[in-house]
Amino acid sequence: MRENKMKQILDEGKLAVGMGIFTGSPIVVQMIGYSGFDFVFIDMEHTPVTIDRELQALIIAANESGMGTCVRVKYNDEVLIRTTAEFGADAVVVPHCRTAEDARKMVQAVRFPPYGVRGSATDCRSAGYGCYPDFNFGEYVEKCNRETLIIPLAEDPEFFDNMDEILDVEGLGGVQLGPSDLALGLGIKETYNFDNPQVKSRFERLFKKAKEKGIPLMGPIAPPNLERAIEMAENGVRVMTLRNDVTNFKMLLAGLRKDVYIPLKKHFETV
Repeated sequence: MRENKMKQILDEGKLAVGMGIFTGSPIVVQMIGYSGFDFVFIDMEHTPVTIDRELQALIIAANESGMGTCVRVKYNDEVLIRTTAEFGADAVVVPHCRTAEDARKMVQAVRFPPYGVRGSATDCRSAGYGCYPDFNFGEYVEKCNRETLIIPLAEDPEFFDNMDEILDVEGLGGVQLGPSDLALGLGIKETYNFDNPQVKSRFERLFKKAKEKGIPLMGPIAPPNLERAIEMAENGVRVMTLRNDVTNFKMLLAGLRKDVYIPLKKHFETV
């Protein structure tokens, strides 16, 4: 069976650096992989990507190009989480975890009994469709329970109010930082500002608690520069996302417009 690349990188104490995919294009996913990135963050919460063949095609494209996969589902739902895992996602990120009960629900959705409620299925991609000549169902169950990462998003003020209880939930594969929604929840209209005092103080508490409990962190590098990446790594962030395809292409377009399009138009208008 295929190894979980995300967990393998974390177990080796290394950094996983990737990029988000918002367009739902398998071609863009492959380009990210062929460029040498470790994983792709497939977003379903804020994109048209659906829990059907489209998601599975993106995961296949990522694996084919040598990457691990991290998928953010739309909400904390047993079927969404289970299906995403069955498609072969290495990690499943669940938004808006506010309580320990929320965390337990997502862990149970991704794990087989007796540790969870994940239903039995071997004719799915995570099991190699049951086609491996030496396939053993018991080993498959143990591997999924051991390796599939389930990751709550720390993006609501309530997460930090209940942080100790949430981090005590057995089976969490990590915690993702959500600075933008956290800021909104605190009445701050800013995006990806880790330096806002109210946002920063809460994440500093999370950095400390996660380190004490040996829980890896993941999150966006904003702004996506080396200095911020090193700072985040020193605070325990082991899985880093360098924006997404839409944002990166948007910035490329803005640069081309500023550096070429506008000067070119002005040049010929004055000729």
